[in-house]
Amino acid sequence: MKRSYSQGSLEKHNGYWRGVLSWQDEGGRQRRITKSTGVKCHPDKVDRKSGRKVPDNRGKATAEMALRQWRDSLIEVEAQRARTEEASCNSTFAEYADLYIRHKEMSRTVKAVTIKGYRAYLRKLLVTEIGDTRISELTPKMITAWEQALAADQISTTTLSHIHVFAKQVCTYARKMGDIVSNPFDLVDAPRRRAKPVNSLDAEGVSRLNEALKGFGPSALAVGVRIALSTGMRQAEICALRWSDVNFDERTIRIRQSLSRESGRYVLSEPKTASSLRRVPFGENLATVLSARRELMRSEREEFGLAWDDSLYVIGSAIKGTWYSPQVLGHEWHAFARATGLIGTQGVPPRFHDLRHTFATLAISSASGNLDVKTVSSILGHSSAAMTLNVYADALEDTKRAGMNVMDGIMSA
Repeated sequence: MKRSYSQGSLEKHNGYWRGVLSWQDEGGRQRRITKSTGVKCHPDKVDRKSGRKVPDNRGKATAEMALRQWRDSLIEVEAQRARTEEASCNSTFAEYADLYIRHKEMSRTVKAVTIKGYRAYLRKLLVTEIGDTRISELTPKMITAWEQALAADQISTTTLSHIHVFAKQVCTYARKMGDIVSNPFDLVDAPRRRAKPVNSLDAEGVSRLNEALKGFGPSALAVGVRIALSTGMRQAEICALRWSDVNFDERTIRIRQSLSRESGRYVLSEPKTASSLRRVPFGENLATVLSARRELMRSEREEFGLAWDDSLYVIGSAIKGTWYSPQVLGHEWHAFARATGLIGTQGVPPRFHDLRHTFATLAISSASGNLDVKTVSSILGHSSAAMTLNVYADALEDTKRAGMNVMDGIMSA
């Protein structure tokens, strides 16, 4: 039975305006649900002459907005529940895909940017034969023909791979709901993605970069670049890094937040995967750089009579306490890389993200770091060592060659 909520009302409770909604259950009994709006209220006053209570409605208008938003969210949940109940094996693939997106949106288990991507993939299903087909009647042949048609439209292999994964997730959800017996995508090979060559810096390029950074002192750009080079942290993770996450005694950085774009602006969020929540050790050189940055920010705050605050962002504003925009950091790096003539292994100037690739490539290479892939994968926050192997396969050539030379010596002794 779908709940039909009342318009709601407000009452004062423990110093806050509290929203009240009611509905009738299946037995016809009136039910009541309450939730604090988070808006402070003030006690009603009593008129001294008449003795009558005079309502104090300060904050009520804001509380009413919160009440409406809460009611609207509950109504949407009910509508989603009704759509789920109505979904069946007779629903078309496109209808079920839309249901899956709404389910993910309501569960808040994925970021807004991911939902936006899902809706873009859904558009590739609309007004197509496969999109208009009942989900219970999908076949591997139909799926293969659809993906071949997408490839013929010059869609990149990366986008095609993402669409395949999304469509497969829709069918997995339908199977969990009991609307299909098996997932037809299990019998279809995923489109192969063309591996994009890594445009990292070599050891000579890193040396040149470090020399160029000396003139920038402990600036946001210089410190951000050195963190990326020394830890392989992502651009958005560096911008979201706080001093409270830097442990100088243990020489570790705790990565627990990132920045992501929502509705055209950056917001704090958890890193992209569970494995991205990690601790990364750092060495003496980075410790010196970070100490200099902290002292600079401390002195800037002292000039304004402000006490030190460990919640400040490492490369953010010392006075305002705001983070440094990943977009600004990227633009500054772009200008810096071209001004200093830096060229990556692919013959073009490296992006900021290529500093992460530089760390990983040199860490794996036998000529420099010679770290095992599992360790590098953990430091980078990859979901598996297999992902690290796929991305940095070329960097392992030196390691394999060195290993084979060792084995050659052993076997010929």
